[in-house]
Amino acid sequence: MSKILIVDDEESVRSVLGEMLELNNYQCTLAASTAEAHSLLDKDKFELVISDINMPDQSGLDFIKEVMAKDPDVAVIMVTGMDDPMIADVALKLGAYDYVTKPVKLNNLLISVSNALKRRRLEIDNRLYQKQLEAMVSKQTAALQENEARLKAILEAAEHVSFIMVDQEAENRGRIVEFSRGAECLLGYNRRDVLGRPVSCLHLPDEITNLANNAHISDNNIGKALSKRLNLITRSGNTVPVLSTVYPILAPDGSLSAVLFVFLDISESINAKAKTQQTVEQLENALKGSIKAMAMAVEMRDPYTAGHQQRVADLASTIAKEMNLSEKRSEGVMMGGIIHDLGKIAIPAEILSKPGIITETEFELITAHPRVGYNILKHIDFPWPIAQIVLQHHERLNGSGYPQGLYGDQIILEARIIGVADVVEAMASHRPYRPARGIDAALKEIDKNKGILYDPDVVKACINIFDKYNYTFKKVF
Repeated sequence: MSKILIVDDEESVRSVLGEMLELNNYQCTLAASTAEAHSLLDKDKFELVISDINMPDQSGLDFIKEVMAKDPDVAVIMVTGMDDPMIADVALKLGAYDYVTKPVKLNNLLISVSNALKRRRLEIDNRLYQKQLEAMVSKQTAALQENEARLKAILEAAEHVSFIMVDQEAENRGRIVEFSRGAECLLGYNRRDVLGRPVSCLHLPDEITNLANNAHISDNNIGKALSKRLNLITRSGNTVPVLSTVYPILAPDGSLSAVLFVFLDISESINAKAKTQQTVEQLENALKGSIKAMAMAVEMRDPYTAGHQQRVADLASTIAKEMNLSEKRSEGVMMGGIIHDLGKIAIPAEILSKPGIITETEFELITAHPRVGYNILKHIDFPWPIAQIVLQHHERLNGSGYPQGLYGDQIILEARIIGVADVVEAMASHRPYRPARGIDAALKEIDKNKGILYDPDVVKACINIFDKYNYTFKKVF
């Protein structure tokens, strides 16, 4: 029951107003003066104050100004015997919700009181929402900055791997924009001395320098550059054998925005002939490690979905095993899941962590991420169909998916598995634009749409591992 304070120096008026409102389920308290009203307000909380403008001890306008300054959540309605538009305008500018004249008609009063209380509730809810939103944005911004710092620290700490990023934007094409600590150790150049300079200052092999200076990386060039052994010349003139990998960073429109060169010093593996097999295994692990590093690079930019790719990968590989896929194929599902959202590296961080409604342009950027990820991976000779998994994981059986609108068996099984795991994990987890919906809701969603959007065999295996084996998502740190 809403509590209302009625302030009027005329006993008959305040009594009639109180009776009218109490008959309509409002709890009313009466005050004959503003002094009495101030005392009551100090002792109790009221949702609404109805005050006469002409009071003997203090102007009603001055009174409501003090009341609203003390309690911004209180609603105010002014009552007067004079129908003066100027006074009404002043009262409303001070914050009064409405202005009624005497004699007060019951229906008009009830409508005014109801509207004032509804407006008060909306304003309180809006202020609370704004505070919560500001706190959330502040918290997530701090988390994003912390994760960016962690990513930089990881890259800087990996001294055995060299990362060099070369800009491809028109004004700075061919200039170095990132040079890791590992690159300093490998090549002998100081980071401060090379940032902003042409990549040619590093005296890299011509095929690398030419690739960095090209406005576009052709399919042939990518094929020759990726996962290739090269000899680099250090600043001191020494020759270092490396495994070179080139990652083109493409914009959603297909244009090249940057080139990432990764050099792994393989001197020890070449010199240690007796450990050839061990070296091969290490390189395979390095490949898997590179996949996980790429996944980390994506997830550290978005604190809302940190761990999402790993959880999807774990669930998808469990589904694959439940479907009796081979060990190698299940491993491919795992690797594909770990970097299925790699293309999000091309999406601005502020869009990834945006709590509100996204624009059409922002949506187009987000839905372009499967193709962006595919373009990064398509020329790497993985032992699994990783690039196709990344490209197809948002395709659906009825052709409603993207980016290609594939149907049924046109979608590879690995991508159909990742698609189901992705939906289940996403629905079960919190997102900036909605709370987590839970595992039960996620399983109902895929069961309802099996054979329509999702592969029935994949859905059956997924539900089995939750219902029969009590599968739970692992914590990812």
